[in-house]
Amino acid sequence: MIALAWFLFGLTVALDVFGQTMFKLGLDRIGDAPSGLGFWRAVATNPWIFAGLAGYAVEAASWMFVLGHAPLSVVGPMAALSYVGAIVAGRLFLGERAGRRRWLAAGLITIGAGLVGASLG
Repeated sequence: MIALAWFLFGLTVALDVFGQTMFKLGLDRIGDAPSGLGFWRAVATNPWIFAGLAGYAVEAASWMFVLGHAPLSVVGPMAALSYVGAIVAGRLFLGERAGRRRWLAAGLITIGAGLVGASLG
């Protein structure tokens, strides 16, 4: 059961990054859409945004399982790994640039999340 919880934890981090990336791709494709109702109509009919919402739905279900089987004080802070994932996804899928300071910060987050996870015992 513990292995499944850790697998689902990793899945929640990946799905969080997936959802954010899909939202960004969808909103970039809307571009300078009309404001107000026209904007929300474009959002509601965008398949990228729908994919992001579907990813968040699966993430929520997975997260509930994780919270039922692991301490919040451990998995909550470790969820910050999605920050690192967002930087990687931005680079790979959106062509965003990240400077040294951002990569250093991502490394520190990873180290901190690892220390939190190592304190499980």
